[in-house]
Amino acid sequence: MVLFFIALAAFAFFLERWSISNALNGVEFEYAPSLLLAAPDEVFDVVADLTNRSMRFVPFVRVEEFLPPGTAVYDQTAKVGLGVKEDVLVSFTTYLAPRSGLRSSVPVSIPARGRYVFHGAQLGGGDFLGLSERGHRVGSFSEIVIYPREGDTGPLDVVMGSFLGDLSVRRFIIEDPVLTSGFREYTGREPMKAISWTQSARAGNIMVKSFDFTTEPSVTVLLNVECDEMACSDEEKIERIESCYSMTHTVCRILEERKIQYDFYTNATTSGAFADWSYLGEGLGHKHFFTILEGLGRASHRAKEPFSAAMKRVDSRSGGSRRSLVILTPTDKNYVMAHVNKENVGQVLVIPAGEVLR
Repeated sequence: MVLFFIALAAFAFFLERWSISNALNGVEFEYAPSLLLAAPDEVFDVVADLTNRSMRFVPFVRVEEFLPPGTAVYDQTAKVGLGVKEDVLVSFTTYLAPRSGLRSSVPVSIPARGRYVFHGAQLGGGDFLGLSERGHRVGSFSEIVIYPREGDTGPLDVVMGSFLGDLSVRRFIIEDPVLTSGFREYTGREPMKAISWTQSARAGNIMVKSFDFTTEPSVTVLLNVECDEMACSDEEKIERIESCYSMTHTVCRILEERKIQYDFYTNATTSGAFADWSYLGEGLGHKHFFTILEGLGRASHRAKEPFSAAMKRVDSRSGGSRRSLVILTPTDKNYVMAHVNKENVGQVLVIPAGEVLR
């Protein structure tokens, strides 16, 4: 009998040691936000999957999910705390049957623009007798981008409405040098470059090209974040750049609503694995708009090049088409206009940060 109890105690001891050393063997965890792109304060779910790949019963698992700082949690039953680096912790405990899994979904939101990374979770597993716990960290590569909210859009709607109204009228007044509708006799008022020497030879008179009017208006949007020359604090510079991001959201939204195609230039740098955002070709629609919103969410407060260099890129791509130009900038209007070659662009609307929205 004594030997039996000694053997039983030895078996329990080794089972305890084995259970604590293998508490989380075969247990996997992964989580990700339900959206890749969201608005500030928009509610989305953090979906987590906890899986037991082994053939044994796991009596106790503790999960602490690390959420980005500032995350608001809307699950009343969730245990919420703060981590060492101000991460928001959402924790729960459970058990897992052999070859089983558990999915949880926690509704959350993030209030501020930016790129937010989900850094993983801390898993803890209990021993056979429930006396101790062993844990390890699980990494993650998921992220969400929060695009900038629109500010007080009323004044900007008015300014853009007036600008686009003028653009709509001018396209029926000014001929487009690319669209040739025919030929007519030379009157002496046309420029030499409008003369068609081939048609003149055929007709025996000097003939000039007759141009059509632009059929669809189009706009170039240029976002500038360079403001090193401004005599103000770093905090004010950041505030003005953030205002530019919000105004860019509004400008592109208005162009989308009015079905006006636009291309996009910027000298802002972006964070994360994101394609070159310094130029987006002319487009319209959900994909085009959300690509710009994602870039605005990822954008930092640093310029990758001076405004003058960004303006040269606009000039080089325009090909002399004299497109209308909307410039959003944290600087004053005079600084921007000093770098605009008026011979290469059509109408120009400069929107300095803070001035329109006052």
